[in-house]
Amino acid sequence: MKKNSRAFDALMGLAVFLVATGANAAVHRVHPGESIQAAIDKAMPGDTILVEPGEYRETDNGRYGLRISTDNLRLVGKVVKGLGEAGKVRLIANEAQETGVYAAPAGCEYDQRDDVDPCPSELQGFYIRGFSVEEFPVNGIQTRWVNGFEFVANASVNNKNNGIYPTLSANGLVRNNISYGSLDTAMWVAASQNVRVIGNELFGSVIGFEITVSDDVEVKQNKIYDNTVGVGLFHPNAAGNAPLPVMTNWIIEQNDIYNNNRPNEAPEGTFQGLLPPGAGVLLLGVSGHVIAKNKVAGNDFVGIGVLDWCSAVNGTPAACEPDGSNLRALPNADNNLVSQNRVSGNGLSPKAGPINGLAADLTYVDSVGSSGNCFQKNKPKNGFTFVSVVFGQFLGELPTDGC
Repeated sequence: MKKNSRAFDALMGLAVFLVATGANAAVHRVHPGESIQAAIDKAMPGDTILVEPGEYRETDNGRYGLRISTDNLRLVGKVVKGLGEAGKVRLIANEAQETGVYAAPAGCEYDQRDDVDPCPSELQGFYIRGFSVEEFPVNGIQTRWVNGFEFVANASVNNKNNGIYPTLSANGLVRNNISYGSLDTAMWVAASQNVRVIGNELFGSVIGFEITVSDDVEVKQNKIYDNTVGVGLFHPNAAGNAPLPVMTNWIIEQNDIYNNNRPNEAPEGTFQGLLPPGAGVLLLGVSGHVIAKNKVAGNDFVGIGVLDWCSAVNGTPAACEPDGSNLRALPNADNNLVSQNRVSGNGLSPKAGPINGLAADLTYVDSVGSSGNCFQKNKPKNGFTFVSVVFGQFLGELPTDGC
């Protein structure tokens, strides 16, 4: 993996900030019947909000269940094992609230266009652990313009747009969370840098896990199942954020990705609504990434698919214009490594339609001149199915020019 000097410098700065604030940090305790937001509003940088188990419905926040704009705030839900739902901190949507937990600088909102009206500052540090965020009509837990964040052991339950959603943020860890019930993505890293996604369970959504317009994202040891698409690695045209100067080094490794055959329930007219059910991993028009050492099984359409953007959207409302006039980046899928994955039982029952001929454990499609891709050492050796199509011609081998 490449060294990210920007990330190192930012983390060192954050560490100094944590030491400086930690000496005077306070703990604010919240009990059922009290307001978590009131404690947040009183807190100073470095403080901890410790919340006792129970149901919480905030009433005074307008768009948000909880709104965090204080640097280095720690939001910790106390979990009592053995009590089921009664032992959890449950933040439940109330009245006109849209997003459950939102951390960003003051005045910078979740629907603000970063390419038109960017936030003038960054929030330094945010930590959340032990919260179950439920039934919000937009997003569950979201950061924007945050440098240094951790989401640990939370649950996103039936938040209808995206579940766990770090965006326009950097230097983060997303570990041991559960997310399900989203009509877009259970967990989405968007327009972010230096993010580690480890040990999460993502299911019951249109897309289990997604990356767009980001740089340096490591995704390991996650369990991803019962989605329409397990993992989506998508071109900037599929994102709402402006492209970054560098958007490489997404490492999808040692994950268990299986039985992603859920019917697509995404709203009509959306990009995710175009996705075919039954895909384990779809890489569409992005370059410089690694898909390795994963277990990918039982996905009805394709186990791992690598396609250029124009091939992926051919015949859809998101069609690639021949002159590139509607593209936010090149459509190529270049320099991607697909290696040492164990693939089995994929592509056996694709949904009826013109894409049936692409069903397989491993699929590669290129119509724009992509290069530098490497499929190697996938397992079982000589025992998986594959499809390789270049400029409309079916080939007898997967690309190895990048090996």
